[in-house]
Amino acid sequence: MTDHELATKLKELAETPAPPPRLDIDRARRMGRRRRRVRTTALVLGCAAVVTAGGVTAVSVLRPAPPVATAPVVASSTPASVAPAPTDNPIVAKASFGWLPEQIKGIEYAVGAHGDTALAIGRGELAPMIWLSVYDQEPNNPPGLGRQATRIPVRIGGRDGHWLTTDPNDPLNHGESYLNWRTPDGRWARLHAYYLAVPDLQEVLTRVAAGVTFANRAVPLPLRITSLPDTFHLTDGYLSRRPDRDGVPWRLVLQYSVNGGLATINVLPPGGPLEGVGEQKCETKNALKVCVAFDQPKAMGITAKELLSRITSLGRDETEWTAHVFG
Repeated sequence: MTDHELATKLKELAETPAPPPRLDIDRARRMGRRRRRVRTTALVLGCAAVVTAGGVTAVSVLRPAPPVATAPVVASSTPASVAPAPTDNPIVAKASFGWLPEQIKGIEYAVGAHGDTALAIGRGELAPMIWLSVYDQEPNNPPGLGRQATRIPVRIGGRDGHWLTTDPNDPLNHGESYLNWRTPDGRWARLHAYYLAVPDLQEVLTRVAAGVTFANRAVPLPLRITSLPDTFHLTDGYLSRRPDRDGVPWRLVLQYSVNGGLATINVLPPGGPLEGVGEQKCETKNALKVCVAFDQPKAMGITAKELLSRITSLGRDETEWTAHVFG
């Protein structure tokens, strides 16, 4: 979507006499910006070397739009009851959904610079979304709510929680809902939901929260990687499920920082979009397209073709995917 197209759509929305209560203009703007991310990736990553030289870590722009970032949370020690995260998988979920409404059609997972999240997602241009995040301590209010947000108490599984809203008379915050609650191990969880048009939304989200389980879980992925160089450090990774947008049922993107450069691995059914900057080296393996792109090939210590040869595709059958990716 171009800037002109985005401006036109926003103008149309502004002129609509009675917009649906769950249509968030600001989020529509952010969605439009995400659709232009492929054109802006080269510019952002082209600055990565300069940013790194200044002592700041570059943030990936490749992941599907994350929830609105909260103010930084000071990390605390991990509760003793939380098992260490597996080290042989790049994507580890801190929590998992249980019951979900029928509008939800899939679960996405993301880790890295934007935070670690699970996303229950539906279908359509304005797909219903329920983001799930876990924090070592109670998270700060999202910027869109500000410090004056009202807290409306609620109990989730016998534990304290609260809705965050700008309207004391509406716990659901006019359709973009935030629900915070204590986890069994003393941490905090947050649901952030929008575009979820269901009756009794407050009851639905309370039921979703009550069904969440908290434990580190390696997410099964469609590949194995042998001998990944020690210089490769994961900065961003996601398994997305957006067939309406991508034209494929799912796709996996793993991005690594390497000596000031960036390496991107894509695994997906043929026909979907690729992420990453630099020449894409691709092979079709076991009915999946596997691609590697380096933005600075000389910094990698390995060629894209060599890395590609170390990746095994596990095919489209998700029952054959593995939680043990490295080795």
